[in-house]
Amino acid sequence: MAVLASRVLGLVREISFAALFGAGMVADAYTVAFRIPNLLRDLLAEGALSSAFVPTFTAALHNDGEDRAHRLGNLTLSALLVVTGVLTACGMAWSEEIVVVIARGFDDDPYKVALAARLTRVMMPILALVTLGAVWMGMLNARRRFVMPALAPAVFNIVSIVAGVGVWIAGESVENGVMLWSIGTLLAGIAQACCQLPSLWRLGYRPALFVRGVWNDPGVRRIMRLMAPALVGLAAIQINIIINTGFASTLEDGAVAQLGYAFRLFFLPLGVFGVALATVTTTHASEEAARGDRVALGERVADSLGAGWMLTSASAVGLAVLAVPVVTLIYRHGQTSAADAEAIAIVLQAYVAGLLPYSLVKILAPAFYTVDRPRIPLLGSVSAVVVNITFNALTYRELGAPGIAMGTGLGALTNVLVLRIAFARVIGPLPAEGRWRRLGGLAVANGVLGAVVFGGWTGAQWAAQSWGFGDWPVWALVPALGLVIGAGFVAYAGVLRALRYPGAALLLRLPARLLRRR
Repeated sequence: MAVLASRVLGLVREISFAALFGAGMVADAYTVAFRIPNLLRDLLAEGALSSAFVPTFTAALHNDGEDRAHRLGNLTLSALLVVTGVLTACGMAWSEEIVVVIARGFDDDPYKVALAARLTRVMMPILALVTLGAVWMGMLNARRRFVMPALAPAVFNIVSIVAGVGVWIAGESVENGVMLWSIGTLLAGIAQACCQLPSLWRLGYRPALFVRGVWNDPGVRRIMRLMAPALVGLAAIQINIIINTGFASTLEDGAVAQLGYAFRLFFLPLGVFGVALATVTTTHASEEAARGDRVALGERVADSLGAGWMLTSASAVGLAVLAVPVVTLIYRHGQTSAADAEAIAIVLQAYVAGLLPYSLVKILAPAFYTVDRPRIPLLGSVSAVVVNITFNALTYRELGAPGIAMGTGLGALTNVLVLRIAFARVIGPLPAEGRWRRLGGLAVANGVLGAVVFGGWTGAQWAAQSWGFGDWPVWALVPALGLVIGAGFVAYAGVLRALRYPGAALLLRLPARLLRRR
């Protein structure tokens, strides 16, 4: 529920931004500006750190006790704040140069570069703030406190939405409004980091910064040793994102924003299912690795992979079939035109091919960090980047923004193949009993799902024309899509339950359980 709430609020945040700023030049400038601290956040705080910190903190907690684990958290925090503080200062000092490197197509438009640079200077401190949140999130996850870390992004999104309401009430110009939105984004970063501290305080943790002894601590050194290959691997991915942004910036105005908007919808099921499964898997796998039980570790990962297949394959099919009405409902407001919505929908359809591979990568990769084999995820990341960049360099002018999204999916597929092959050799074989029967069941269920939602939406369009709408008005898409998606969900989960897919019965009961919890 916490993860779902965070992702839904994130979607509301994107709706607010699209309504205020559309998918043109200003949206492109903000997307590039926010990407700069966001890239560094993914690289340092939430990516490499999460993979390296949780296993090390878990081992310290189990072997040395709470006091030692809490000190390790503070030492790690101190070291990373030094690094991210320097990077924040550099990003603010050389913001224009960084914008031109990331979005080389902006070079012909000095105003666009200047706007993106100003927004970058406002939002760069988010990097240091997210470092606080990432360390505290890892400590809570290691203690099996999953709710508050999952809700922290919801806090970020709520503050951002409030900022958007303030922009709307103020009635500022688009350029001034996006500056106010960026200030709200910075405040949201502060709130996201600090909201986790009360939960840790109740567990006995007290934040403190250390200067002496940081780099000689064996726990910190282990984290840095594990982070180094992860940083290289994530750096390869971020380089790939930068290059893709450069490709998109040479296309027409709005291409960068189209990719950003479509990626938010693409990431919604990935964030709800893939990231949640990866978080729980990392914690449990760290515990099994600390006990040296490779068989149990493999079983944990296999369970998460099965759930990932069930949840994200259906999400991919649903988004591919319903891309146009979903994007219209989400983004067709305010400054976003019908043509913008259709362009975003095409990019989204190209993205969803990588939804399942992306979620499987998030589940498989952390297992290698728990057994101190970080070079394997590095190999997978580099292989993915090579495939992605090669495909996009060859096709981006002909295929445009959808081709760039398609290259991302091909890279994710390459990554998961590398990880899956290496898992059997390094950690051990995954349980294989009933594997092909389950895959066959998923194929049948997804085929039924696709037929139901396609038929349902075709019927809904026919009904709209019969009632004289010509097409569904935006306000009427909510009940129409709700009925179509609900029918598809029941058909999909019902087929899987009939075929005895693990977890299908629980999936079918999930809506009723959520309603009862509400």
